[in-house]
Amino acid sequence: MAAHFDKYPFIHEFSELIADLSTNELLSLMTNQQKNLAKAVWEAENYGGDTEKAKKRLSETHGPQWFKSIKFKDYFHPLREYRELVLILEHQRQWDEQKKFAKINQDNVLQ
Repeated sequence: MAAHFDKYPFIHEFSELIADLSTNELLSLMTNQQKNLAKAVWEAENYGGDTEKAKKRLSETHGPQWFKSIKFKDYFHPLREYRELVLILEHQRQWDEQKKFAKINQDNVLQ
């Protein structure tokens, strides 16, 4: 995990920051493309975003009394988690770009 933090400085602080934002503040940081990506991944992993489909599937896999042995939230995650993930991925992409740009500049200076 330490190597991950070295590769992406401030990732922990950034994660904490966005976790503390309201949903409206979080959405204001996202482009439409990022919002759509977060929603698409959320739907792909959460039964198309349909709680009834999720409950039906849990009934099929764990029996009609599934709610007595498992927690629904463990199988159906909030959209917000995916929005935060998309912003974290963007943060990492920006650091990767910055490192690449810095390396190009450094190579140019050395020549």
